[in-house]
Amino acid sequence: MAQYRQLALDWEAARENPPEANRLFLEHHALYQRLRETQSGRAAITALLKDDAAAVRLLAATHSLAWEGERAEGVLEELEWEGGPLGIDAKWTLRSFRQGKLDLDW
Repeated sequence: MAQYRQLALDWEAARENPPEANRLFLEHHALYQRLRETQSGRAAITALLKDDAAAVRLLAATHSLAWEGERAEGVLEELEWEGGPLGIDAKWTLRSFRQGKLDLDW
């Protein structure tokens, strides 16, 4: 859980450096793929839906859609309402999810 959270924070901090942000995002996604395989991993991600950091909530909500859909959608809607770059990410994540096009298995 701590590593998941820290990678999300590092990813947000690196947004102005696309190569670094992409590297961190890929590392974070690989961690998510491992965590989602167990109940304790899914619970750890879900617990981060209440995190103080918007980037952590964004990624945790995106990843929790598969098992905690309604709650995760609510978090993404709040982030969208708040605006900014993370709000735009939340908007497009929600749109893809609701259209059945969100694929997190890459």
